[in-house]
Amino acid sequence: MPWLPAPQRDSPEEIRAAHQALVYAGHSGGEAAAALKAHLYRVRAASASRRDTVLAGFLAGAAIAVGLALVVLVATFIIVVAFGPGAPVWTSGGVVVVRPADNPGTADTPAADPGDASRAPTLDMLVAAATIEVLLGLAGAGLALVSRDRWRRAGALQTFTDLDLERRAWLQTLAVWLPIGGLMLLAVGRQSGEEVAQGAVIALAFVGVPLLAVLFDFTFPSLYRWVLPRVSRLDAAVLARPIIELESARRIRAERQTYSRSAYHGALYDQGAWADEVLARLDTSRTGKRRR
Repeated sequence: MPWLPAPQRDSPEEIRAAHQALVYAGHSGGEAAAALKAHLYRVRAASASRRDTVLAGFLAGAAIAVGLALVVLVATFIIVVAFGPGAPVWTSGGVVVVRPADNPGTADTPAADPGDASRAPTLDMLVAAATIEVLLGLAGAGLALVSRDRWRRAGALQTFTDLDLERRAWLQTLAVWLPIGGLMLLAVGRQSGEEVAQGAVIALAFVGVPLLAVLFDFTFPSLYRWVLPRVSRLDAAVLARPIIELESARRIRAERQTYSRSAYHGALYDQGAWADEVLARLDTSRTGKRRR
């Protein structure tokens, strides 16, 4: 499938130049590769359009919902096997209910109709799955926007090393989860029967939603990092290279001024000459942009 392999969005020439700049600044090859990979994600997350950000976040959140649904299906299958073959299983407000198959019923509680038992789980599970899919997709879209604004405010598009990560991101994350949690409580309350609605809502409010939020926030970043380049066609390396080269050149110049010569003088390639070339080129580029 062409969508599964990592797409080559970033220019290889720009990646090589940025990696070389980090090596000139004193990083080892492995450190430079890891730092470049991390910054490419920050630049991509900060520069992606709102449409791509929302779409990638929604897909990542929906994928988490699919994973949770598979876990529920496996758990339901295990319960059915544990209670023996023929045990009717259905959901009531998202809560799995199992009743032994040999329950004949009484005068007050007649035996369940097999047809009703087969239709109930199908309808309830489809409604619950669709609801969770949409709500977690919306949560993913909200968290993706939070990540985009966070890296923009931190300065990922202006600097490589002096990122100012604000601590208010958790407030924005909370602002995303409050309406999502409220909609989940509302959905459970509407789908549950009167006998379980109150207990299910209380359990979901104090245990279910907080645990789901923790699990989601733990899983979402890596999944969003995987989905974003498959949705956005942005070439992050083109934007990241000038930032990395500028800071690397400034570091080399500062070392040369401090020690009266380049710290790498005598190497195969004089990093001091490279730093002068980069600074001159970037100064010319900024001057041209101001004139335009």
